[in-house]
Amino acid sequence: MVLGLKASDPIYGDILDFLIDEAALLDDDRHVEWLDCLTDDVVYKMPVRKTVYRRNGDGFDGRNSHWDDNRQSLGLRVKRSVDLPSAFDRDPAPHIRRMVTNLIVRKTETPGEYAATSYMLLLRNRFDAPTYDILSAKREDLIRRRGDGTCKLARRLILVDQTALGAVFINVFM
Repeated sequence: MVLGLKASDPIYGDILDFLIDEAALLDDDRHVEWLDCLTDDVVYKMPVRKTVYRRNGDGFDGRNSHWDDNRQSLGLRVKRSVDLPSAFDRDPAPHIRRMVTNLIVRKTETPGEYAATSYMLLLRNRFDAPTYDILSAKREDLIRRRGDGTCKLARRLILVDQTALGAVFINVFM
């Protein structure tokens, strides 16, 4: 087992700061700024989860995805969010909080690239509902870090913990 970087390592801190800042941008509906956190060749996937016996695999369907996006398609989703704020899922705006936790950062074979695994808990509320929609996931990211400490997301694989997602999560970035 390859151990991750220690939390005291400056690289770990830069990546943690990046992930927290990214979540804050999304929570604050600053999707256009969020796009600047992505590399031009970003890959953003959330495969469909299915219930299977352990002997039959990990439960993720490599052929079907809720999300299978690149920079261009993510840009179109953001454009919809910005240009069509009256879309049924955007107005009134939902109240969303993303919590990033359990971060593990590992060096990769490519200088300046780091594999970052984290857990995400997303809470979503709309209108005057007394309850939240909840979605939890494990995220496997590839982060590119420049010499000045700035980071960009190059790849994200979102492994949701639920097999059935409600329609409320169709256009929510993780």
